[in-house]
Amino acid sequence: MKKSANTQQGTEQRHLVWQKLNSSSADGRIFKLGNVYRGKVPGGWLVLVADNATGLTFYPDPEHNWDGGSLTA
Repeated sequence: MKKSANTQQGTEQRHLVWQKLNSSSADGRIFKLGNVYRGKVPGGWLVLVADNATGLTFYPDPEHNWDGGSLTA
């Protein structure tokens, strides 16, 4: 059986780097949503919320311009 490029010896294992984001409500109080993280992937970001429940979504941003914050009202 032929080995794929990712399983050959000497191939560097890739890993996803998660950055923890600050999260608060609109009035500035801490919003207990859980821990919010983002990971830079081709074409945008994976956004992960992890607490009692877990959610994962893709945020399209091909230029990776998102600074991790939300827009001001």
